[in-house]
Amino acid sequence: MNELELQSIWNAYDKKLEKSLKLNLKIFEDLQTSKAKSKLGSLSAIKEVGIVLGILWNLLLGVLIYGNHFKNLYFTISIGLIMLFGVVAIATYIKHLVLINEINYAESITVTQSKLAELQVSTIRVTGFLWLQMPFYTTFFWNNDWVMKGDLGFWLIAFPITLAFTALAIYLYRNITPENLDKKWVKKLMVMGVEYQHLVAAGELLQEIEEFKKDEV
Repeated sequence: MNELELQSIWNAYDKKLEKSLKLNLKIFEDLQTSKAKSKLGSLSAIKEVGIVLGILWNLLLGVLIYGNHFKNLYFTISIGLIMLFGVVAIATYIKHLVLINEINYAESITVTQSKLAELQVSTIRVTGFLWLQMPFYTTFFWNNDWVMKGDLGFWLIAFPITLAFTALAIYLYRNITPENLDKKWVKKLMVMGVEYQHLVAAGELLQEIEEFKKDEV
């Protein structure tokens, strides 16, 4: 067997190997993309349920306000503001559904990852924002007689509790941000949420495709 024949065999082997690697990459890419689609499909279902429950919750709060006939301003304002937070949450969930549906897996993985990153940032921000409603769950039962007559139970228990919840809500709002995701407690808090888990998992699956491509180069 001369040198030309050896070179020909070697070239044929290289072509088969290259073809095999491309096939492996395609199979791996399809598998990871399918898993990412599944994760985002589950996330969409969660968002849809959240929207329905959010609408029902706000309707219930609206009924409570109507039933109160605005007799107690503390109740009306507190429940009204909680409803407002609910509207923001519903609108954000709708925005997330639109972003998920806009993801085109035929596009480059970089583009898809950027959309997932946008979803992650929005999820973190709305999580921090929604903590701000917490104090209003401690004020809806206030009334003028309780506040104006200097009731010790109000000033020594109810009011300090509201102040504590307000301080905690502001602290959480200011700290639960994308910039603070490197803080262990912030990351742990976000990872506890199923929505964020699905987003991170989908991003990691796509990242594995990129790493696989690099290894094959």
